[in-house]
Amino acid sequence: MARKQEQRGTFRVAVKPRSGLQASLHFAGREWTATVGDVGPEGIFIKLDAGAPPALHVDSRVNVEVTFDDEKLVLHGVVRSSRADGYGIFFPERNREGRINPRDKLAKITVHLQRTDLSQRLKVLKLPE
Repeated sequence: MARKQEQRGTFRVAVKPRSGLQASLHFAGREWTATVGDVGPEGIFIKLDAGAPPALHVDSRVNVEVTFDDEKLVLHGVVRSSRADGYGIFFPERNREGRINPRDKLAKITVHLQRTDLSQRLKVLKLPE
């Protein structure tokens, strides 16, 4: 598998197992459930639960279905990095056919996860009021 250096245009938020964010990868007419490692307004890092399809590699065009708080988004992406434990996927503003990705909705999910994580950290620190 070819490897590319990750170059992110925006920040990413680590996703904890109980965050409520779910994802699946759609490629070559099939669907793979995935565990999300991190997410940002323009991309996501996922680990496929059942192993990767052999044809999936850097520059593959994929769809990623993201579900959070009963809202489902389908994002069109490009695999930008591949590691033994998963794939970094970039979501361009538009796909090749000109279809707009719902990156604004993904950004809202990212901000919500970041705020939730920060508020939980502050509770653990028990800062004086």
